Amino acid sequence: MPSAGWISTRRYRGLLWAALMLSLVLGTAFIVVDRREADLLQRDIVPLTDEQAVQQVVAPARQIVATAHLNEVTAGYAFVSCVSENEPPYQVVLYMSFRLPQGDWGRRLDEVASAMIDGGWADAPAPAERFGRKLTSDGVTAVLQRNGDDAGFATARLYGECRNTTDHRNDNPAWTEVSL
Repeated sequence: MPSAGWISTRRYRGLLWAALMLSLVLGTAFIVVDRREADLLQRDIVPLTDEQAVQQVVAPARQIVATAHLNEVTAGYAFVSCVSENEPPYQVVLYMSFRLPQGDWGRRLDEVASAMIDGGWADAPAPAERFGRKLTSDGVTAVLQRNGDDAGFATARLYGECRNTTDHRNDNPAWTEVSL
């Protein structure tokens, strides 16, 4: 069996010390660079006021109602945390329900999506969760689906950007109805 004396040599200890120091320096550099990039990204994001965040989803919802000729529309919005249940930043999420004419609901949802595309929306790179259509425009994402509780209605959910830094933990009411 070979002698383990080489482990205790000065040369080996120096090499081990250099390897440990290099690991420490590289690990620290990685953390510093990663945090700096995150800080730079955060600084480039301009926060939205409450009114701007609301208008980011309400204005497109009104456009959708008008261009797609939707009937019996009800809608409301809330500020929803993007990182946890309560912490900023927040985004405004608008839920809209509208009546579908009798017949092929899938065709009617495609007509609504086509009207949205004609108005500047585009199909999202990722598909909708189930049986729907996902579109995006100017930082807003819309998901169109048939209403599972009532086949005569469909829903559109519009999600704004996560750029509102106001604390909305104690909003009362948390849900605000809006006329479209």
